Amino acid sequence: MEAPKKVIDRFLNPGEIFFGGPEFRVRTLLGSCVSIILWHPNRHIGGMCHYLLPSPAEIHSEKTHKYGIDAVSFFLNEIKKHNSKPNEYFAKVFGGSNMFLHEEREILKDNSNSHVGARNSEFAKKILGENEIKIISEDTGGNLSRKIYFTVWDGEVWVEKK
Repeated sequence: MEAPKKVIDRFLNPGEIFFGGPEFRVRTLLGSCVSIILWHPNRHIGGMCHYLLPSPAEIHSEKTHKYGIDAVSFFLNEIKKHNSKPNEYFAKVFGGSNMFLHEEREILKDNSNSHVGARNSEFAKKILGENEIKIISEDTGGNLSRKIYFTVWDGEVWVEKK
């Protein structure tokens, strides 16, 4: 599909999420956070999230997209609203860098050896698999930040590492 005549740009800050049609270009900047990008190849709809942690340390009643579990729940609701099924979408996963070498044990509140970025990436792969959403591309890990650009009209994603 060709680019629309009028493109609407959206920038996602940490904890934000988007789902929409082919007139959108969505972008974000990632470190240890992860973006899951979903795209429906026939309907040219899709979404992007920017989550900080897989799930909260404690049970929470408020829905927030800063946790991967809540972001994926939002995606599943949007997929249902658009009369489609999760297995009709392709996923791309980005981010999960090791950005906090010493500070992250405080963030995670534990003594785990795996870093925040690795946990975020592992969570994305696990939950997408559980929902039968095929991952067709990923760029995770390392210690560099990533700028992500997603064009919904054609499902293309560009990654710029710094």
